[in-house]
Amino acid sequence: VSYNIFDGEELLENSIKSIRKNVDYISVVYQEVSNFGNPCNTNLIPLIKRLKDEGLIDELHKYKPQPQRGGHFNEISKRNIGVFLSQGNGCTHHMAMDSDEFYTDEQFKFLKKTMLDGDFDSSACQMCTYYKEPIYQLDPKEDYYVSLIFKINSNSSYELGCPFPVLVDPTRRMLPNKCKIFTREEIEMHHMSFVRNNVESKLLNSSANSSFNTIIPKIVDYYNNWEYPNDVMWASGNLLKVKKVKNLFNFEL
Repeated sequence: VSYNIFDGEELLENSIKSIRKNVDYISVVYQEVSNFGNPCNTNLIPLIKRLKDEGLIDELHKYKPQPQRGGHFNEISKRNIGVFLSQGNGCTHHMAMDSDEFYTDEQFKFLKKTMLDGDFDSSACQMCTYYKEPIYQLDPKEDYYVSLIFKINSNSSYELGCPFPVLVDPTRRMLPNKCKIFTREEIEMHHMSFVRNNVESKLLNSSANSSFNTIIPKIVDYYNNWEYPNDVMWASGNLLKVKKVKNLFNFEL
């Protein structure tokens, strides 16, 4: 697994702990300056160095972005560095993750077993998304997908916008070949998308922020003053419903 990180580092340790015992090798490709030229939080570097010292991270790689090339170029460049690191460490399979992504132990084990037993080349699942705390979940759930494990060899890489059988992030696609699309009952990604200490940083440095940058102050103000069970405001500015659920990963910000 390779993590791509600039901010949201307050979630990283718990995300890694959700998968660490099921993963042979974890790299973190980090940047101290965002794709838009903004500096990282001062606690990012001490945090990832501590996690490496504690064995939660196997390898760190510093990435220097090219802001003039745009968000998607830098995102896929970082993800492909992660693939290269996995290849170099003898991994047969690879998975890209962000710090706000979590999996339950039981479902992650099922994912690995299914990939191996079925000799699949690629995979994807749907997600459930959280707001402000890991107990407030969008309802209904979003209907797009996240790519999961890919079988890799020396020629493998993520290809921007590569055709894929379901809608996933354009920077997280390899040639799908024999692809397993999991049901929600089999595995879901728990996406702490709006669980942040600093939601403004997330929005300002998102590679998709051109679609909402004019309303960032409005979204941040709503977030900071939101209380359950009111509707939540998404990056689109739309108001969405949430429901209260169990804290599956036992953490708080």
